[in-house]
Amino acid sequence: MGDNLIHDFIYDHLRNSDGTYRFDELYQPTKYLNQDRDIAYINLETICAGEELGLSGYPLFNGPTQVLDSLHRADFNWISAASNHTFDRGEAGIVKQLEHLEKYPDMTVTGSQKSPDAPRMQVKEVKGVKVGLMSYTFGLNGLELPAGKEYLVNLIDPEQIKKDMEQLNQQSDVQVVSMHWGEEYQFSPNDEQRQLAQLLSDAGVDVVVGGHPHVIQPMDYLTGAAGNQTLVMYSLGNFISSQAEADRMLGGMARWSLEYDKETQQVNIADAEFWPMITYIGSDYQTYQTYALKDYTDDLAQQHAIHVNQGQDLSREYFIRRTNEIMNDQVKLVY
Repeated sequence: MGDNLIHDFIYDHLRNSDGTYRFDELYQPTKYLNQDRDIAYINLETICAGEELGLSGYPLFNGPTQVLDSLHRADFNWISAASNHTFDRGEAGIVKQLEHLEKYPDMTVTGSQKSPDAPRMQVKEVKGVKVGLMSYTFGLNGLELPAGKEYLVNLIDPEQIKKDMEQLNQQSDVQVVSMHWGEEYQFSPNDEQRQLAQLLSDAGVDVVVGGHPHVIQPMDYLTGAAGNQTLVMYSLGNFISSQAEADRMLGGMARWSLEYDKETQQVNIADAEFWPMITYIGSDYQTYQTYALKDYTDDLAQQHAIHVNQGQDLSREYFIRRTNEIMNDQVKLVY
């Protein structure tokens, strides 16, 4: 899944009178899509370090830790915690978020670490295959990591990536890397994204998952230096947010299978699909949910707060058309 972008508008409207939250509702319509997957990924666009550090929205985010609990109940088991907002609450925010996630040993977290001794990359065993996972972000919106604490967030550095991937290849059979990159609201990858994707492919990475632009971008296959194939999702857009533009309410989920031959050590990527995802906001703003486009109805479109209040076209037909305009023919589209 794409960017889990928790604006203050979301948690303010999903807060109950007793101080609890209805975050489970966000993920309920898509939970079934996680349940048949060995790895179910989502990108933590915004830090969720809890009320003790002060909740806030744009530009320096911090959401309730209850969001993390709901992600676990929704069966996400790989969390990427490297974005341009990961350091919005400094070291304390990173530590509190990671400590909260430690209650869920079945969730793998990549991209940020609370100590220099913590591993920067993770290996998850799936059906006897070692899957290496890693995350990077392009930056921290002008904030700087403290000297000597560069371990807090994995920043994109081509030379460091090469070293990391050499190590990850030694530790794992297949490699999947999350990249927070690109330009916001652009529907095509820029030159830097393409160059970094090729660098990762040349380093032997099998799948690259991209985020940050807040809109979807095409998927593609690259050939690495050793003749290996790499599936690249340049941007999956937003999974959830309160951004009120139609194209920012169109995100995506990528599904694929990795087949690993232990004798030849070859990886085959099969059954790659792109499922459009739609952010739904109830007409009274008390409901925030994400639906797969195949489950999204025109009745929901008519009730959507942004359609009711702004008149934007949020119909199935609109989202199908935009998906076909933006995506390419490299993978199957499911809607």
